Order: sequence, then C-alpha cells, then structure tokens
Amino acid sequence: MPLREFPAPRSDAWVENARAWLASPGEALVPRGAATVMVVRDSSDGPMVFVQRRVSTMAFAPSMYVFPGGGVDASDASAELDDVAVEALARRMELGIDDAKPLVAAAIREVEEECGLRLSTADLVARAHWITPPFEKRRYDTWFFAAAMPSGQSAVGDSGETDHDAWVLPGSLLTAYSEGRAVMLPPTVVMLEQLAAFGSVADFLADQPALTAVSPELVDLGDRLVMRSDIP
Repeated sequence: MPLREFPAPRSDAWVENARAWLASPGEALVPRGAATVMVVRDSSDGPMVFVQRRVSTMAFAPSMYVFPGGGVDASDASAELDDVAVEALARRMELGIDDAKPLVAAAIREVEEECGLRLSTADLVARAHWITPPFEKRRYDTWFFAAAMPSGQSAVGDSGETDHDAWVLPGSLLTAYSEGRAVMLPPTVVMLEQLAAFGSVADFLADQPALTAVSPELVDLGDRLVMRSDIP
C-alpha cells in the first residue's frame, strides 16, 4: 500500500487543535458511524461527481468540499431497505447485516436530505472506509459509497449546511485543491483521484477496490503538520 502525506488544512483553528493534541494527547473520542456518497454521471470529458462546499460555520470540515453524507441516526437501523441488496453490500463490506444496514440507510437518507436525490439500496457501491484521526474533536467512522445519477432526477443542495454545490470533473477540483483554491480532507482527495482514473461511470462502478480501513496519522515535521497514511 502506498504511503501518502496530506498537508494540513489552511485553518488556524485546525492547526492549533492538532498541535495541542500532539503536545498532550487525550483520550480519543469513539467515532460515530457515517456514510457519504459519490453521485456520478458521464460527460464528454469523463465521469463527473456531485460535490458540495460546507458552510464556514460548520463544526466539522468548515468550508471544505465534500460529497453528500452524514452521521448515522438511531432511526437508520429500522429503515425499510431491500434486504437482498443490503446483504450483498454487507458481504462486500465484510460486516454483519445489522452493522451494515444503518450505514446503508444513512447514505440513502443523507443524499435525499442534502441534495434531493432518491437512491435505492441497489444503486450503492462500496468504495472505501475511512476513520477520522483521534486528535479531531469530532470523529467519524465513514463508509464511502458511489452511485450513478438516477435518471430523471436533479441534484440541488438545500440542507442549509452547504453554500455551494456543483457537478465537477475530478481533475478540475484536484487542480483547485493543489492551487489552494479548494479545501478538502484526505479521503475526498483520494476518492477524486480514483474517479479520475476511469473513462466512464460504468467502469468506475464496476471497480472493486480494497476496503481496508484508513485512519491518517498526525505527524509534526517541524515546519508543518501532515496527515500520513497507507492508502489501499
């Protein structure tokens, strides 16, 4: 697995919190289950993905570009889903059905709440599993899914948690990130890099990457902080 280093977000508050943790590590919070979805569609220039920018007042990932998603709610465990599709996803995720179901339900619910799209369980493809590092004040055990844009629907951000949404080519957003015009957390960067490697949505959704859990390590290099991790 390749070792990657990701620069710290350009945020004084983030750096202050990270350095405080390194100076005196405390007891890490138990991460909350969460799910996020890369909704993708084809274009003449390759696959595009729907992204949103979180408002600057958000406690977690302020002003960052993300995919629609959020934390698991208690009600997600009792959601009515396609049992056969849930079982297939659970098998792929190497989880028990009772553990996988709330994550799948959260993915479907959050996408509808955040951008108005109605996905089915069978639409979802598991792509990755990331865990927020222990120094963060809010931690999530997040599963990343992908799904093709449903026919006849429109994605519109209306949750109040974001101030901008757009369909983007992954390479364009990655360029903005490298130039400092867009802020993203490491998993978003990696997901965009993976999408950029495919020429069509069909090929991307047919891919089955390793689902090894990734939790970046905070490292102080003296002149800067980085998050370091092996990427499956």
